[in-house]
Amino acid sequence: MSGKEEKEFLPVVRQKRFAWIVSTILLAGYLSTASALTLYVDPETNQVYTTPGENRIKLGDFEPVKKAENMPAEKRPTEEEARVLETRIDQKMEELKAMEARFEAQQQAIQTASEQTQPVPVPDSTPENEKSASKEEKKWYDRIKIGGYTQFRQSAGLGGDLENLSSPGDKSIEEDTNFFIRRARLVFQGDISDHLKLYMQTEFAGGDVSVRDMYGDIYFDKKKEFRIRPGLSKVPNSFELLQSSRDRLAFERADALSTGVRNERDTGVFFYWTPEHIQERFSFLRKGLKGSGDYGVIGFGLYTGQGLNERDKNDNLHIAARVTYPFQFDNGQIFETGVYGYTGKFVPDVAVNTGAGILAAPIFNKKGYRDARIGLHAILYPQPFGLQAEWNWGKSPQLSADMTRIESGNIDGGYVQAMYKYDSPWGALIPYVKWQKYSGAEKFQANAPFARVREIEAGLEWQIRPEVEFVVAYSHMDRTNVKNLVHVKDANIMRFQLQWNY
Repeated sequence: MSGKEEKEFLPVVRQKRFAWIVSTILLAGYLSTASALTLYVDPETNQVYTTPGENRIKLGDFEPVKKAENMPAEKRPTEEEARVLETRIDQKMEELKAMEARFEAQQQAIQTASEQTQPVPVPDSTPENEKSASKEEKKWYDRIKIGGYTQFRQSAGLGGDLENLSSPGDKSIEEDTNFFIRRARLVFQGDISDHLKLYMQTEFAGGDVSVRDMYGDIYFDKKKEFRIRPGLSKVPNSFELLQSSRDRLAFERADALSTGVRNERDTGVFFYWTPEHIQERFSFLRKGLKGSGDYGVIGFGLYTGQGLNERDKNDNLHIAARVTYPFQFDNGQIFETGVYGYTGKFVPDVAVNTGAGILAAPIFNKKGYRDARIGLHAILYPQPFGLQAEWNWGKSPQLSADMTRIESGNIDGGYVQAMYKYDSPWGALIPYVKWQKYSGAEKFQANAPFARVREIEAGLEWQIRPEVEFVVAYSHMDRTNVKNLVHVKDANIMRFQLQWNY
């Protein structure tokens, strides 16, 4: 007999033996009306006692059998008393049966609990294809991840023409502005399946909630090397436009690039190809080295060309294309270089602007003007020293010199940035210096005015923790205020930014 069978068998034996003993005593004791002995039982241990105590149940009063047999006839119970005694015996037997039933139920509960806490290992005979199917049964919304970041800024003017200072990219530098939330992003993303990824990003800064991204990546293969991206997304363009503001060192993107695709996004459909090993490289570059993310080694597509969340105005699509490659040397250093460009027709907004001297809306062609650029980028990633540079040339709609009409004008500009990454015990420190230049139209501004920018920025980013960053920077600005068309030749400011990632 096994140990488990023995454990199950012994309580049953004790219960049967206990029942036999009690039955014998009851039958013998009720032959006499005189009470000589009172018995008690402990239902947990099945022990019989002659004295009362804790957890003991009274069985009855009993006399020895011999005394009952030698009892004189006149003292023996009558038939009526015998029937009463028999009834009492039957009652006691029923109580005993109920007690046995409780014992068996307790024993079964103990056995069940033991089996649950110490399950017997059973070999998994599930076929591999069924296991895979079980994993894929996970609901699509369980795959969605939520993240984002917030940028909290404060600017301080140090001197110069601060009254007219303005930038399309950063309202925090304008006069009478103190604390300012530049960006407050919330991102929802996840792989719905092996062939579909969902991405949505919203913007809460500025008092209005707007959609920044809303697209799906549809993959043609399980390695995810080939995909199309329909929806609202970034246009394959310059490195800095594709690099997230979450990762960028400088406070804003260079005007020479952002004037081409303001807010970096538009509605369209794009194709991307990224070999599997380059996917891993792009992912590595996003982890502390200020990479742009995976926008393909080759990317191209069509988009409306009128800007973020704007409908098409001339039934004419823009065409964009980009080629880039991150080379990795034997020492681990990564250098990325590429070329990009776009072409299409852009329809500018026109309006009266008395503050700028525009007393009547300029004349313009409703079918739009040629809007085309070509650019180059080169990035030596900070390992620890880094360099980053981009330049582009092209055509853009532009306000005429007499401010009466819109015409086609040339654009030219870019930037150069140097940086150094030092991993200190208190977090990564990245000092940087950036110089930018731009001459050309600000086509997304009303009337597409001409702008001239010459700016230098020097700052320090401190990555306190992975989820918290602090940046301080000094800027000397020489730029056109595209609102009132006043050119600010000299302005000096300090900017501070606290960023938290989630």
